[in-house]
Amino acid sequence: MKKLLKYIPVLIISIVFSGCNDDPELTVLQPVSFSSEITATPNSILISEPDTSNILLTVDWPAVDYHRDVPVTYSIQITTPGDTALWNNAWEKIVGDDILTAGLTGKELNTIAIEKFGIAPEESGILAIRVKSYVDRAAFSQPVTFEVTPYEVITSYPSLYIAGDFQGWNISNAATIVSVEDNGIYEGYLYLPEGGTNEFKVYAQPDWAPVSYGDGGNGTVIEANYAGGNFIAPSSGYYLFSVDLNTMTYLLIKTEWGIIGAATPSGWDADTDLTYDENSQSWKVTADMIANGSFKFRANDGWQIDFGIDEEGNLAYANHPWLDYVEQPHLTVPEDGNYTITLDLHIPGKYTYSIVKN
Repeated sequence: MKKLLKYIPVLIISIVFSGCNDDPELTVLQPVSFSSEITATPNSILISEPDTSNILLTVDWPAVDYHRDVPVTYSIQITTPGDTALWNNAWEKIVGDDILTAGLTGKELNTIAIEKFGIAPEESGILAIRVKSYVDRAAFSQPVTFEVTPYEVITSYPSLYIAGDFQGWNISNAATIVSVEDNGIYEGYLYLPEGGTNEFKVYAQPDWAPVSYGDGGNGTVIEANYAGGNFIAPSSGYYLFSVDLNTMTYLLIKTEWGIIGAATPSGWDADTDLTYDENSQSWKVTADMIANGSFKFRANDGWQIDFGIDEEGNLAYANHPWLDYVEQPHLTVPEDGNYTITLDLHIPGKYTYSIVKN
């Protein structure tokens, strides 16, 4: 036993030194960085509908040396100037390996500006762009900024065309109602100003012929391919107009709009009325609002027609004479304060609202 113990320390020392000889050599990563600034041209972009497929912004950058013969993956990132400290809300697009240039189309830029960063159509905004390189770790260029002005995208839906006294019986500039679901049911809102006859007619095409529709009485629609047979609103005002070509029936309901709910000055007890603005073709109110509560838009101080919002935050009917009731989420304000609230129903198929703190 003593002989065995005598050899154990030697064995341990041998194992320790043997293990040390197998340790990998300690190395230090060499720094990687962009050697010069990137360029993004032009620095001001006005987007229009014909530009959707054209490259409107071109970004170029220098190669980043990772000190190894491996492909380098590049991406471009875009955010607002206020987010350039952390880039938490950045939009990112992977360009590819060893590619040193990228282009963004009008459609991409328009979507980024409006949907990602909330720049209003026809209004300019400033965005920041940078390039990211990656192999085993990321490197980032210094950002540069550019100005972009998006355009309003109007989705095309099946339409019926309306000419009448309210617009000078001008079929070449007809108002429209649309079928969002393409199911034969058309809807829109019409403003009939004071001083006119409040008469109008519906056309299947943006022309007088071959097909037009008129009022058959008792809420029915008839083909009226002749002079006369006009729809007649009982008075001037702002009307919901809907036509169902499946049943040949229609709705013509005069509306005045308000907001109601715990977030509003009168709570759920009474509406806070909105006022129609002919210049902007929208309903507006300035009111003191409460964050600890919600509200809805509703017509005529009742629950026949009212709006909540859907999961994407777009206006969505809760009550409607021709639709099943849907329990939609309510609207809210981010904090207590005085707000201008706008309801805009003048583009059929694209009803919108805004909440702006004063």
